[in-house]
Amino acid sequence: MSAITASIKSIMVEINTLSLLRRSSVARRMLFYVSLSGVLYGAMQFGEVIARKSLGATEFQVTLLTMVMPVASLTSIWWGQLLMGRDQRAILWVGGTIGIFAVASGVFLGTVKHLFIIYFIYFISFALLGPARNRILQQHIPGKETGGLFGLSQGLRMGLAALISAGAGWWMDRVEGGWRQLFFSVAIVGFVSIASLASIRTKRNNRIQVDCRKNWVIGPWKGVVRLLKDRPDFLRFEGAFMLYGIAFMMMLPVVPIYLVDDLALGYGSIGIAKGTVFQLVTIGSIPLFGRLFDRSTPHRMAVGAFAFGALHPLTLASAIWVDGAGRMVIVLLSFALFGIAMSGVTVLWNLASMRFAGQEEDAGLYQSVHLAAVGVRGLFAPLFGYIVMQGFGKQNALLVSSVVWILAAVAMVAARLKDQRTGQNRSLRAVG
Repeated sequence: MSAITASIKSIMVEINTLSLLRRSSVARRMLFYVSLSGVLYGAMQFGEVIARKSLGATEFQVTLLTMVMPVASLTSIWWGQLLMGRDQRAILWVGGTIGIFAVASGVFLGTVKHLFIIYFIYFISFALLGPARNRILQQHIPGKETGGLFGLSQGLRMGLAALISAGAGWWMDRVEGGWRQLFFSVAIVGFVSIASLASIRTKRNNRIQVDCRKNWVIGPWKGVVRLLKDRPDFLRFEGAFMLYGIAFMMMLPVVPIYLVDDLALGYGSIGIAKGTVFQLVTIGSIPLFGRLFDRSTPHRMAVGAFAFGALHPLTLASAIWVDGAGRMVIVLLSFALFGIAMSGVTVLWNLASMRFAGQEEDAGLYQSVHLAAVGVRGLFAPLFGYIVMQGFGKQNALLVSSVVWILAAVAMVAARLKDQRTGQNRSLRAVG
């Protein structure tokens, strides 16, 4: 009976999402934007592999490249302040286009330094899109329909990313310097996706607009501190999420070097594992997590996702002990497990801030704090992975990451229990 009930609820969510798409042009444009962003995602994940395999990057240079995205996320704290209370369309046009032009310059790519510049500019632009997207969802999409729309759009995004990953890996294995054409082609698609997002108006509210000429550097951080003081439940949630981020980011320099040097995989094999298998598993999982998010709480989802995430580095570390086709099977299995775990994490990473913001506060500010935390851990977590890798080897670095994943799950349980003991366990279920 429970299975039948769950199936009926699942069908109703699908019907509600399709109904939302029919009646809301904003929902359709958001779906279009998120879907096309998968093309960029599928290509940009090859950065560390290109650096190591084709541009001769050292292990330390690969580590620095993995730090670019999270460190650039620190700028989200300023982006969130800049967007607050404003119609963000012009800002999206300028900020988003600059990032796309950086990617397009990859047509001339030939050095690690140039690759570093491309990624730094692109991910600063990317840090703008998270707060901007959440403000749109908060203002235009009812709370109980957010998870369904997000799950569908992410499924389409991952589908495109899976195709691009497989195709790009095949292309770069066969065409010398094939990444040049890859970056230029995906930049064109990226421009179209930014245009779709930048076409959506957000409400102006002169009362909460921030004067960007005053305290531009320090002012936003004061807002972060004030928010975390006012919302200790959000602070505890971010603390547990920080542990997950350390586990995830310490793998960033280890995994591509391990795949290229130790497992001797080519672009095609890496693209199928990191891209196609990972994305296809995510396609099947993320709509389920989106529906679960509509009926559950961020803490409960996080515990399951983090515990499951520990299986990825554990499984990947064992691949070195197997030769031939069996090795590739284990690699594919590890990225399939990773896809399931990251489906839940992706939903949480994108939508949990709106649960804490509720209907009254600006979700963009909460998301910018969330993104800034990515930047903070990005300053040390990849370096931590590099240090463990240098001192104890790549396999042991993966095993340490697995332990930290588990610690993150335990910390999330402790955070919610502390909320309950202190009377700060306000409802974080969907409303509206």
